[in-house]
Amino acid sequence: MNKKPIILRSIFALLVLVVFVFSMHPLQERDFYDAFKDICSDPSAKEVTELIAAAKEKKAKDPSMYDSVALETAALDKGISLDKLVKPSLVKSQKITNSRDVLSLIRKNSAASIRRGIDLNGGAEFILELVPDAADKEKIEKDFEKYRDLAIETLRKRLTQKNIFEADISPAGGKYISMRVPIVTKDEKAVIEKLIKMSAKLQFKLVHPNNAAEVSKYEADPKGYQPPEGYEIKISTESRNGKAYRSVYIVERAQQMDGKDIEDAYPTMNQFGQREIILSFKHAGATRFGEVTSNNVGRELAIILDGELYSAPRINQAITGGNAQITGSFSREDAENISNALVSGSVPFAMTIQAQSDIDPTIGEQTVRDGLYSGIAGMILVMIFMICYYVRSGIIANISLFVNAVLMLGAMAAFDVTLTLPGIAGMILTIGMAVDANVLIYERIREEINSGKTIGNAIDFGFDRAYSAIFDSNFTTLFVAVILLWQGTGAIKGFAITLAIGVFTTLFTAVFLTRLLFDLMTRFMTIKKLRMFSFGKIPQVDYLGKKKYALALSAILIIASIAVVAVRGKDCLGIDFTGGTQLTFDFAKAVPAETISKLLDEKGFENKVTYKTGSAVDAKKQLEILIREKTGKTKAQTAEQGAQLMNAVSKELNAAFPDAKFKGETQSTLGALIGESFMHSALISIILSFVVMILYMTFRFQFSYSIAGNLVLIHDVIIGVGIYLLLGGQITMNVVAAALTIVGISINDTIVTFDRVRENLKIVKDMSYYDIINLSINQTLSRTILTSLTTIMVLVMQLIFGGAGIRDFVSVMLFGLIVGSYSSIFITNIIISYWHKPVQSVKDIIPDSTVVK
Repeated sequence: MNKKPIILRSIFALLVLVVFVFSMHPLQERDFYDAFKDICSDPSAKEVTELIAAAKEKKAKDPSMYDSVALETAALDKGISLDKLVKPSLVKSQKITNSRDVLSLIRKNSAASIRRGIDLNGGAEFILELVPDAADKEKIEKDFEKYRDLAIETLRKRLTQKNIFEADISPAGGKYISMRVPIVTKDEKAVIEKLIKMSAKLQFKLVHPNNAAEVSKYEADPKGYQPPEGYEIKISTESRNGKAYRSVYIVERAQQMDGKDIEDAYPTMNQFGQREIILSFKHAGATRFGEVTSNNVGRELAIILDGELYSAPRINQAITGGNAQITGSFSREDAENISNALVSGSVPFAMTIQAQSDIDPTIGEQTVRDGLYSGIAGMILVMIFMICYYVRSGIIANISLFVNAVLMLGAMAAFDVTLTLPGIAGMILTIGMAVDANVLIYERIREEINSGKTIGNAIDFGFDRAYSAIFDSNFTTLFVAVILLWQGTGAIKGFAITLAIGVFTTLFTAVFLTRLLFDLMTRFMTIKKLRMFSFGKIPQVDYLGKKKYALALSAILIIASIAVVAVRGKDCLGIDFTGGTQLTFDFAKAVPAETISKLLDEKGFENKVTYKTGSAVDAKKQLEILIREKTGKTKAQTAEQGAQLMNAVSKELNAAFPDAKFKGETQSTLGALIGESFMHSALISIILSFVVMILYMTFRFQFSYSIAGNLVLIHDVIIGVGIYLLLGGQITMNVVAAALTIVGISINDTIVTFDRVRENLKIVKDMSYYDIINLSINQTLSRTILTSLTTIMVLVMQLIFGGAGIRDFVSVMLFGLIVGSYSSIFITNIIISYWHKPVQSVKDIIPDSTVVK
């Protein structure tokens, strides 16, 4: 029996659960001003109520103004620094130094705990115009697409640094790009607008040597003042002693140097409690900065970022160390954003927001609801099965599964992870791994009970012997997640974060919590018998003897999968990867997006349908349809061809939905939503995942096992996706997420079999290697069937009731799961039997104390 302190473990488990449940609050957005009052020392103070009233008045005059901007402007007008209204405990704990820190905290407190992706909750679309810098205009216009793609990737990096991985950024024709982000509140949009407008152009300019005298002239007659030739006026805002101040500087128009040679930048606080950004220059930048400072000792040097003067320190001596700092009145959030933008690089464009729209979820509300209900129904079905099959132990497993789901949601909220359909894929894989871990433990306990051990000893040995397989399968999954997080972009990164979180929650619940619950049960209840149902006795099938049939079947399926790709060509790629023609329509009556999409599919138009609403107060909702031809052509279409397509689609829509009165408005050509950079990073991440798994499995098993395991992963993905394509499907982001999930599930199945082979090589002395492999497959067969069966239950429920929006994802998952179960029984073991090394070379990591003599 486990002798570890049960009370301390129970307290620890409860604390972990409470912390993560608390992280999930609130699930919905709160009122911005209510969140402001909550952090004030005296919410009913006259100063607070007047400030809120003034902010609301500004908002009433300009409804497009964000709440945070209204409050900040009202405070500045009244000369109030918001940090003086905040509770002292919060000022200390949150390191609040100015009004912008307060606004950042309010935005954080008013936001929902879990951000949902565009597919589930809609978001915002920004149409950005790229205006080349005058100095580089000719160079940029010669190779505009190259610099446009640079701007897209720079934006993507900035959003990634804000934990927004699921943005859709794509060319929108001409000088425009479209950026869709999973944000819905006005103040989140304000933050994104700042990131967009931040071109990260850092300039160092000298201040006029008689600045004080020039400023006096300016203040005497601000409208009539003319700065000296070659100079311009810059105004800086800062907070001192709880008051907001504006400082005026007369600076040279010509810069002394720029920030293109910055190597690193990071925010910190100086000894006076002011935030500053430390800059580290490359060699060329350090040399130039040394020249500027040595030639201008005694002058003030203005540090200007994107046209805004942050500070103008006096040069006391030459600075040759290659470092500088920007000190200013910015919040922690601003300091982090500026640092990240400087490191990620400037863009040779001024990016202006030409239009901003709110977009509806790309997956319809009914599909989201159906997917949620079908997922819950599937999980309930799994829980019922676990209780029926494992009886009392099944109740413990269900508690563990429920806690796992809660911990995952809490962790997603705590780490600001966006929940998307690929993220849900990661959650499904996590639940599958958690069920798998429980099944492994229970089947081991069953074996120990059948061998004559007491209940207590059977539980001890069951957990000990299942641990290595659980550890290996989860850590290989974690390696994959870390590499996808490192190299992946967009939805791939979101999937990776969810998957990584799931590994830790699974290890906690399956290994720690389940063991704790068993200890509580045996400590406080009299357990004479641990009932479990079974499929019968361990079979004695010669699986390796059927290798000819298995290899022939796999060869046929792989050839068929490759053939279907060759025959269909680009038709295999969904609209995410090809782009197409974007059409917008006005309408009198809205029709569900999924209904429109289904109709257009039937009429031969591959499509992506979205409803969006402009940012203007009186803006109407519009229907937006992205169309790609069945032939898979991706060339820019002429205006005439676009008009013909608009007429054809309008005709079909109005024929099917006459009451909607669809009227075509605009049409334009869009590039692929998934660019070359995404494909490149995804390919690198997948290759690295396989390399790391080969190394790890070589370390834990032997080289032949690692090669066999990874070959089978490729086998499973090719056939799983191939069957889907053979049935008419296309590769979309959902299919990519499903393929990654197949990799995670398949490697788990393989490792469990390998783990049993490794153990049997140690304890079984009178069998050949061939027979040991067959024995191991037969011993783990019940686990393979049970794990696959429980996951299939969830997938079938989602396939039947989950709606069309997730059908491609669920279908690929289902095919991959079936193929993965087949390959873990037949193909992997056939490969290691062919590539057999002497038993003595198999690495033995099982301690002698665990070996049954």
